[in-house]
Amino acid sequence: MFKFNISAKFIAAFALLLAVMGGMGLFAISKIGEVNAIAAEQRDRWIPAAGTLGDIHAYTSQYRLKQDDMFDATTPEGTARGQKMLKNARMVIDGGLADYEKLTITAEQKAAVTAIRDAWGAVIQQDDQMQGLALAGNSAGAQAIHDSDALESFYALEDAILGAIEINQKASDAVAAQSEQIYASARKFTLAAIGFGLITALALLALFMRDIARPVMRMAESVGSLIGGNHAVVVPGLGRTDELGQLARALDQFRDVFASDHARAEAENALARETQVTIDTIGEGLTALAEGKLTHRVPENGSGALAKLHVDYNAAVTSLERVLSKIADGCNTIKLGTDEIASAATDLSLRTEQQANSLAETSRTLGEFTTSVRTTAENVQQTSSRLTVARSTAEGVGDTANRAVAAMRSIESSSREMAEIVGVIDGIAFQTNLLALNAGVEAARAGDAGKGFAVVATEVRALAQRSSDAAKSIRGLISKSTDEVSGGVALVESSGEALRQIVAEVSAVSTLVEQIAEAAGQQAAGIADISAMVGSMDAFTQQNAAMVEESSAGTRNLATETVALVEQLGRFQLSGSTNRFTPERQPMHQAAATYAPPAEAYRPAQSHAPMVVGNTALKADVDDWDEF
Repeated sequence: MFKFNISAKFIAAFALLLAVMGGMGLFAISKIGEVNAIAAEQRDRWIPAAGTLGDIHAYTSQYRLKQDDMFDATTPEGTARGQKMLKNARMVIDGGLADYEKLTITAEQKAAVTAIRDAWGAVIQQDDQMQGLALAGNSAGAQAIHDSDALESFYALEDAILGAIEINQKASDAVAAQSEQIYASARKFTLAAIGFGLITALALLALFMRDIARPVMRMAESVGSLIGGNHAVVVPGLGRTDELGQLARALDQFRDVFASDHARAEAENALARETQVTIDTIGEGLTALAEGKLTHRVPENGSGALAKLHVDYNAAVTSLERVLSKIADGCNTIKLGTDEIASAATDLSLRTEQQANSLAETSRTLGEFTTSVRTTAENVQQTSSRLTVARSTAEGVGDTANRAVAAMRSIESSSREMAEIVGVIDGIAFQTNLLALNAGVEAARAGDAGKGFAVVATEVRALAQRSSDAAKSIRGLISKSTDEVSGGVALVESSGEALRQIVAEVSAVSTLVEQIAEAAGQQAAGIADISAMVGSMDAFTQQNAAMVEESSAGTRNLATETVALVEQLGRFQLSGSTNRFTPERQPMHQAAATYAPPAEAYRPAQSHAPMVVGNTALKADVDDWDEF
């Protein structure tokens, strides 16, 4: 079992389980297909065949009853209606037989169909004979055939139909039994396959526990012993050829490497103890060096590979002592030179400061003037914009006034038309009044016969009079409205003329303001250019002052650092003297004042080198200093 690797074992196990599951699935699909075919046969053949036979049986019984109804009819209409019903029943039964014949597949079914057709043919033949006798007036002969031969033929037809129904039922029962048999066999196979799958899974689990899980646990115990320091632990599974065998051999190699590393660590610890002795000795020397005792030397009694370290340390201390002596001598010379440079830089800083203050004041004044001119130009520009808006508004009001005049004139024209219409209405009322008067005269001549017409004429005359009065009132209102509209038109035209004059004056003022704004803008641009040039000069002067201050500060710092360096050198004990150099801190010549430009100095809009003061001076570009 060990000659196969673990991956192959897992693949084989899963392949076996998949084969079992696949076999179960294929078998289930096969049986489901068989059951589906049987169900389809029941649905498409046996159930429709049983229904068709039931319909045929029912219609043949109805056919026999309709024969009785036809023979019992006492009128020609009843007989004709019975014949029609029998004819329709024949068509339905013939159609049912044709449908059933399509569903037959066995010889027994086909023989049953033939028997039904023969019996049905005999019934039809006797029915035709009975109908012929009945139509000929021989009702007694027709009734005799109906009660004897026709009845026997009907019984024979019913027996044939019942036989076919029995054949169909037996076939349907056989199909159902086949379906139950398929279900029973599928159930047995499925249970057997499930049992086989469970047994296979348990067997594979036991196999994996024996060949994989338990060896892994034993190997884990070996690793724990190895971590605990047991270098002689025996690693299990070295003879296996699978992945666990590879892991066991790798762990065995690790055990050997771990043992060799442990031995090497013991040797290194011994060497470390020897090295510690040298480190302690050198440490004492470094402690004395940290205290400034350059005259201290370590004993040169080391052993082993680090013995030379004692000699090298003493040589390094001797060399350091000589270097520090030379540095102490050079510090005095540097101190004298820095004092002279600091004095000259202070004088130059004062002169540069005065020049920078003058330029800053000039720049600030130009800046204020530029701001004032720019503000004036902006105000003029805003005034021009507002005049433009006012002109547009006035023009819009003028257009509105023109439209109002046109509307009022249209109203005036409509008023005249309404006056004409009212005149027409007044004329109609006058004519109606005359007609009513004439009608009253004619009614009076007619006597009693015209009294009703006289009343109508009186009402029409009164209506005409009211229409005339209303027309006069409307004419007066229209006349008054026309006069008022005419006055409104005159007023609106006067307002429009005044607005046109206002628009003309606003346009002239807007033109003048635009010219003033253009001139103010040009002045602001010119002053801005002058301010920019002064700002550039101010920036360069500030750079000069910053560089001078930086140089002065650097010189002072250098002098201070020189004194501090000499003081530090005084801590060391040099050979030949306990205090080779004792510095004297002398006060440096400080600048009277540092440059500080006015806080409100104007700065032009474009970018210039920033003003910097004192030790925070920025480094200017080389090209700018060359140009300056």
